[in-house]
Amino acid sequence: MDPLSFSHGQTQSKLWLCETIEPYIPKDAVVAVPGCWYNLLGFMLLTRNKNKYQHILGIDIDSEAIRGADMLCQGFMLGTDSQIRNTCANADTYNLQGHNVVINCSVEHMKDDWFNNVDPNALVCIQSSDVTEHKKPWLVSNPCTSIGSLQERFPMSELLYSETKHFDYGSSSYNRFMLIGKK
Repeated sequence: MDPLSFSHGQTQSKLWLCETIEPYIPKDAVVAVPGCWYNLLGFMLLTRNKNKYQHILGIDIDSEAIRGADMLCQGFMLGTDSQIRNTCANADTYNLQGHNVVINCSVEHMKDDWFNNVDPNALVCIQSSDVTEHKKPWLVSNPCTSIGSLQERFPMSELLYSETKHFDYGSSSYNRFMLIGKK
């Protein structure tokens, strides 16, 4: 697994997401996580409160990342009532119908087509950053430089939460944006 997936910024962003979204999560939520990478988010959601979720689906185009996600999440994948599954697929074209919660923390790394596949009344959470670096380790292909531009890219019928969190690492700093709302 890529150690960057467990960096301070990655884990703190996902912890912030978990703490913020939990009050909005419907009972027996069926969650999709497009661009899940190693699905640390699915693991964290279930670890924090597995009774909130009927099922979590992690979707990523990278088969190595999905293998890592399966290793990380294996404790929640045992038995007939597995609460999590990870699949290697293109999140932009994946059918997200039937998921009443969709969480995408990777919008700067993919097209916006996935948003068109979300159920109209689903709860949606989106995280992005103001990083625009196309080279490693960032590999940003679809940057978003402000929370306002993120709101324009992904219009919600009801915006429930909109916030920016600053991460400062001395020579490297960035802002992380998060939106939660009804599509």
